[in-house]
Amino acid sequence: MKRFGLYIIILYNMLLLAGCSRDMIVTPEEQPRAEAERTVIIYMAADNSLSSQVRKDTMEMAKAKNLIPEDVNVIVYVDDKTNKPAIYELSAKKGMQRWRLYNSEMCSTSQDVMLNALQQIEHYFPARHYGITFWSHATGWNPRHNTFGKDETPGTATREVEMEIPVLHDVLAQLPAFDYIFFDACFMQCIEVAYELRDVTRYIVGSPAEIPGPGAPYDKVMGALCAGDVNGIINEYNSGYPTGIYTGVLLSCIDCTQLEALAEATGRFLIPRYMEHVEPSASGFQAYCSRLVKYNYYFDMRTTMCRLLSEDDYAAWMEYFDRAVPTKTFSSTRTWYSNNLCNFPYIEDTECYGGVSMFVPLQAYEPYGWNADFQKTSWYEALGWAETGW
Repeated sequence: MKRFGLYIIILYNMLLLAGCSRDMIVTPEEQPRAEAERTVIIYMAADNSLSSQVRKDTMEMAKAKNLIPEDVNVIVYVDDKTNKPAIYELSAKKGMQRWRLYNSEMCSTSQDVMLNALQQIEHYFPARHYGITFWSHATGWNPRHNTFGKDETPGTATREVEMEIPVLHDVLAQLPAFDYIFFDACFMQCIEVAYELRDVTRYIVGSPAEIPGPGAPYDKVMGALCAGDVNGIINEYNSGYPTGIYTGVLLSCIDCTQLEALAEATGRFLIPRYMEHVEPSASGFQAYCSRLVKYNYYFDMRTTMCRLLSEDDYAAWMEYFDRAVPTKTFSSTRTWYSNNLCNFPYIEDTECYGGVSMFVPLQAYEPYGWNADFQKTSWYEALGWAETGW
């Protein structure tokens, strides 16, 4: 009877442990690693139509393993349509190895899931510096569209759960500051997103427009990710295009330490001039998406200022912009792949092109609620738009 009782206790404990760990299976190695120079996180929210690209990109990452220094951790979170979420460790010695497997489907664009995953990575792979890549669908700042990510996990409220930018900020604010955030996702290099995230990272790298379906060539950019070299990320990404049907990619880097000054200067120069026009024509601006029924009008920030300001004011404003956007590039084709979502993608004015988008409030947007959404952004507050009645 005592032995039978002992079996019952053991069985109970096993069931208890199984219940506590039902959300995930953990590898035996549970001790945090020694502090590294840098931990590079690649967060792939791919439980959506991009799921087919996961294998290609992770193979590119594995191909680049020899570019990973010994004192750098590369950790890849993957949630696609065919498998349960998992976390992988990529190293020069062992290649791509699964470190953690979750037992159940989860919504990787929910605040709790993302925060838990990133906190686990930060805890078990501590480092003096951190960089993070966000890989998914995205459409910038506007909550009426996808904002960042899309998760189509069955059973979620809408089956297409996205993360709004203030929520993304709240997640990242609970982690050590990042040296860089790299958005391998469409439309994320807009000033409204950058300003919202200005206190959680030094640099933001991304595109103001759509990016090619395959995204970054990770066999090329891995060395720059590990080194924290934001210019290298842009240059190596750009070198992968054009190719095949993918006509090009637009990229830039934003220095977030310069955004407060840029906001002050933009409000000071832009708003008085904008109000003089009453209802400026958008036809002269560089649009990154010109199909009103689907997406916002994303206007190139620098081109907008170039067209609205006087020559002297524009020159004065450019001093702030150049410090805030130290690097920008575009394909030799002067165009980018748009998947027919945005009409006639083409850089019309290379002299004024800036590589960062900016929302411009217009009366035409009232039926869509975009002006009202813009009022909720930190950028709107910083520029003083409220005083204009917009």
